[in-house]
Amino acid sequence: MVAGAVLLAVAYLLKKAWGLITWTWDYFSRLDRALKDVGRTGTPSGPTEGKGLWLAEPIKGPTVRCCDPHIGPPRVLVVANAKGGVGKTTVAANLGACFAMIAQNEGKKPVLLIDLDFQGSLSSMSIAGGKDWLPPEGWDSKSTYLVSGSFAPPDIVNSTLSAATVRQNGGTTKVDKLKIITAYYDLAQAENRVMIEWLLGDRRVDIRFRLADLLHDDIVRDAFSLIVIDSPPRLTTGAIQALACGTHLLIPTILDEPSSEAVVAFVRQIETFRDKGLCPKMEHVGVVPTMTDAIQNLGPMERLLRDRLQLPLEQGGAGGVTELLPRFTYIPDSVAFRNAGGKGIAYLSMGNGATTTRVRTAIHNLAAKVDKAMSLGLKPPEEPYEGERLRAVP
Repeated sequence: MVAGAVLLAVAYLLKKAWGLITWTWDYFSRLDRALKDVGRTGTPSGPTEGKGLWLAEPIKGPTVRCCDPHIGPPRVLVVANAKGGVGKTTVAANLGACFAMIAQNEGKKPVLLIDLDFQGSLSSMSIAGGKDWLPPEGWDSKSTYLVSGSFAPPDIVNSTLSAATVRQNGGTTKVDKLKIITAYYDLAQAENRVMIEWLLGDRRVDIRFRLADLLHDDIVRDAFSLIVIDSPPRLTTGAIQALACGTHLLIPTILDEPSSEAVVAFVRQIETFRDKGLCPKMEHVGVVPTMTDAIQNLGPMERLLRDRLQLPLEQGGAGGVTELLPRFTYIPDSVAFRNAGGKGIAYLSMGNGATTTRVRTAIHNLAAKVDKAMSLGLKPPEEPYEGERLRAVP
């Protein structure tokens, strides 16, 4: 009996020791892998930054056919640029509102806006009339649940989604065809947490494709005419998830030299992601200037940006994979447009003066370009523009 007890004790201790050894081996293996993923690379001229965390191998693509044109809508439009202050949120919100009004008039399914910037600018712009969109005490924002993987496809289409609102005639009106997944500052911590968990975890689930698996699920596809994602001006966890699930990319910019450089650098980064399998079937809609001045001489900066976009990749250009959109799509600077803040999305809340009509026409023309590129079927079949002349969409 004593010998048996000793053997049992020895077996137990050996099992515990083996468990500790395997845990230690696994821990340091994961740590070594993580350090290699973010580490520098040796070159003849000295250490240089490596390929970066988001290109860590293996890249396990989504389990759904996110870019199969035969599946049907919704397509996923990502509005992104690595440079801040260029009008990404404004473009995303107003395009979403324009398409939502078309969906309402034509009896189509709603449009979904997703805010992936923790500052919540799209959320506050889309939901006027108070702070009801802020997460309740003890809860996180809906974008946090989305990026974290806490949402299942039914959660994205259920009735708890916020509807956009606009202030009109002294009251607040819901825009039922425009839904929004809101973001707040808790998203910043969530993105860090998810990144670290993936960096040091077993990586059986590739968090880079978490959003792709959700948004291209049949339940979500059947619920919306279009999904528009407002991506932050940095390569956060949410931004990477957006790029990995997007079917089309629209890049807003302002027309100056630093912004042109930023656009080219961003497109080159996207092409690197594409080559490595992160977003292999992402299609470019184009680059759209914002905040343009009617009296500004746009020609020199337009030529500069076009040339840089066409320049081969090996010469520091964007390789011609995307283009500057026609001038009739440019979003003009407008006091009335900027003053719409607090009343809801400008497209829904601004008046019908000459200046605002010009802005609305530009949004229509940009929407027509997006509709054609994405085959949405949310616009009349006839072309809404001719040459460089502005012409309103009916």
